[in-house]
Amino acid sequence: MRTGSSAVEFTETIDERLAMGETMMLGLRLIREGVPSVRFSEMHGCSPEAVFKTELAALRQRGLVTRDTDAIRLTPAGLMVGNRVFAEFLPD
Repeated sequence: MRTGSSAVEFTETIDERLAMGETMMLGLRLIREGVPSVRFSEMHGCSPEAVFKTELAALRQRGLVTRDTDAIRLTPAGLMVGNRVFAEFLPD
């Protein structure tokens, strides 16, 4: 610091798709609230289904997430394998 060098050792750029995935991952951890569609749309300018149509359909088919008029939430089965569900929304 005294030499005028930057203290920053690492930076990460988060693209919009990753930001959306993190919104899903963090929201699904809120068991009662889930990922409210309105909040997702306000943050990202589109619905979760517009971005994660395939992932959500597969997770619903496996009984791991549910969608009501307000939000997407983990089912009881999804709670048991939450980390696997969250991984579906993050890049490989």
